[in-house]
Amino acid sequence: MGAHKLFCTENILEEILVMSDEHKTVYNIIDQFCDVVLDTDENDIFNLIKSNPLYKALFKRENAGLLADKEKFESLAKEEYKCFLNDILILDVMESDTKDIRDKFGILAFSLKESFIQDQNYHYGYSIDSTNNTLNCWSELFNEKPLTPLNSAIIIDNFLWSNVQNYKEENDDNIYPILNSIIPQTLEVPFHIMIVVQNKAGNITKSKAHSIINKMKKYIKSKSGVKISVITQTDTKTFHERAILTNYHYIQSHKGFVAFDNKRVKNDTNGDRNWVFKDIDNYLGEIQKHKHLSNAIRVHKLIQKNKAIDTDVIFNEGFIDNTLLSNF
Repeated sequence: MGAHKLFCTENILEEILVMSDEHKTVYNIIDQFCDVVLDTDENDIFNLIKSNPLYKALFKRENAGLLADKEKFESLAKEEYKCFLNDILILDVMESDTKDIRDKFGILAFSLKESFIQDQNYHYGYSIDSTNNTLNCWSELFNEKPLTPLNSAIIIDNFLWSNVQNYKEENDDNIYPILNSIIPQTLEVPFHIMIVVQNKAGNITKSKAHSIINKMKKYIKSKSGVKISVITQTDTKTFHERAILTNYHYIQSHKGFVAFDNKRVKNDTNGDRNWVFKDIDNYLGEIQKHKHLSNAIRVHKLIQKNKAIDTDVIFNEGFIDNTLLSNF
């Protein structure tokens, strides 16, 4: 099971597999990270696997598969994209059409003829330091290159709201600038936000989380609306790294995202932001795509665990069907 499902026709997949050197980035993304979905039924998939060694290799991958889903392709033919919000679409259409899908739905859609996928190989390292900071506010982290396409984010930060009395200031100087910088104003679907916080002291109750969600909705700028959830946990070792996951990017902060207070540095930190598939052409070891996947899986497992426990300390509050978790 991959973090993303990749939809394409058999002809497009055949071209990528046969001409892998020409489509190196796309080939490596498919080979290492995605469930590939074709417009066929399961019997045809097994026939392809039996008759074609390239398809057999895709099927035998440890962490991803080769799937059939004719119903989803019917939606694709009707240009109904809301059921593909965390997927990758390789389409035989004009670049203006794929851009429209990326802008309106936050989906990674592209054709093999365009260079969009290669242009995303982006890394930005940063530091926030009270004596020599490279960032004066979080919004500067996204000035040079936006995170689009995206329609969802998961913020994981053990430091956030550790003193719930300070949550307004922490939001005003940190969470709101981050979210208002990354949410595309071209979206035609609601933006999904999930915030995973440490609640070992039990300072955040369900009612408090509900109140925070309602207040956040007033300050987050999104023409298409937002759906927000707060997920609590008490095990300090579950999430060692403070990170923001979006559909196709990974942002990391060593000491969390509560860095500014009243436009001054409150906590020093450093980190980076990366395209999930950064350096996938050249490096087969531990890269950000693995951290993105492992953290998403941990969040999904935490939500299932919280459903079973469901106390006023350990709980899921708000909209929990974040599209980043749709493939688990």
